Amino acid sequence: MRRRRLAERNTPSNDYAVKTFLRQLVFGVTACVALHARGQALDALVSAPDLWQTPRADFVEQHRGLGFYWLSAARDRAASRSKGLTLFGAPVCEADVDFQGDKLMGVTISIYNRGDAGDLEKNQWNALVTRSYTGLAALTKLQPAVQGQDASDAVKVTAVVSQTQITKFLLQSSFTKEVRSRNIPFRAEFVRLQVTPAEKARTFMAAALAAGSPAQGPFNGPSHVKKDPSGDVRIDTVPMVDQGQKGYCVVATAERVMRYYGVPVDENELAELANSSATAGTSNDAMFNSLKKLSQRLQLRVRSIQNIDVRQLENLMRDYNQQARRKHEAEIPDQGHMLDVQAIYAAMKPDLLKAARTHNKADMGRFQQIVQDHIDQGIPVLWSVMLGFVPEAKAPKVISGHTRLIIGYNAGTNEILYSDSWGPGHELKRMAADDAWTITMAMNTIEPL
Repeated sequence: MRRRRLAERNTPSNDYAVKTFLRQLVFGVTACVALHARGQALDALVSAPDLWQTPRADFVEQHRGLGFYWLSAARDRAASRSKGLTLFGAPVCEADVDFQGDKLMGVTISIYNRGDAGDLEKNQWNALVTRSYTGLAALTKLQPAVQGQDASDAVKVTAVVSQTQITKFLLQSSFTKEVRSRNIPFRAEFVRLQVTPAEKARTFMAAALAAGSPAQGPFNGPSHVKKDPSGDVRIDTVPMVDQGQKGYCVVATAERVMRYYGVPVDENELAELANSSATAGTSNDAMFNSLKKLSQRLQLRVRSIQNIDVRQLENLMRDYNQQARRKHEAEIPDQGHMLDVQAIYAAMKPDLLKAARTHNKADMGRFQQIVQDHIDQGIPVLWSVMLGFVPEAKAPKVISGHTRLIIGYNAGTNEILYSDSWGPGHELKRMAADDAWTITMAMNTIEPL
């Protein structure tokens, strides 16, 4: 028997068409490498003596000149992707602000990340790190101290720290080291400044371990599930992340779930971990295999519930071709030894795909049961789909892979409730269950141990 395998692509993930669509969103980002004469400096914000007393209700309005906006109706996270945003007199990519209740917990500034700003040569990288170090010293009027590598960090991070009486500034940088013998080139990854109240500063892995410690008790998933009179059953406490124009839907979705469990991760760090490409996106397998290696340290379990393999794709093509023959439409030709998922889906017609996908009611019933079981337990589902087959008001109309979150269901209306990592307006959406099953490519979960 001839053995076939799937073409190796970073799918499902955002492709060029998805990123083009995202650029048109109201809160879309612009390339952070462009320095404008009239910059919006973040220096005064992070060095303000009353920063940690800023009321949540006033934050966005008070700092509207910096371009901050709320990422969701929960108003627990604000972001700025504003053109001309600067720190230390130089352009930065983005800034995020986190609240817990009414209390401001931290500001994270992405001075550079590969996803937004592209690649840097080694000399450019060294100059950027040096400039950031010098800028921090000038801002705090202190000589930053080298913190060194923490064994609990997910990726190799070099860090220096400056602490005033009220604020701790943690400047972190990461790059992939050149290994000529293995043909691995130098690659700049990210430079970020994490600003926290002095007594709260932690590395992200240290905070992750603390979040899962017995002192805080086990995670109570059902307590996060809201049941509305309308019949909606949903998890309403998953933080929003705006991935911007980067093809980081997989890592942004994983970040949202991990933050939901109290693990304060960063999408750029996850992108380095999964070897993400800003243009080609992230491989689901790469992301989840990387997380599995860290599962014990993160106090999380990564599970694959469903993933279209060679046999399933061949069965889908067979069912599709049966529907095509009935309608006198073109069939999907034999693909040989390599099955190209993107090409196969691009050749399909939406009505025929839906008929092929939903003719087996048992399969669709299992899909709905999986969703209901996980949502009832307070476990969101990382849902990889093929866009372009089901009309969606706030999504691109082209055939492309994408990863989003299933956060609820409505058994009465037979709907799936979901969310995209695209910022405001994408917190809660709904889709008929048969349409949702039609576009499903994979389902994964990240669960607390």
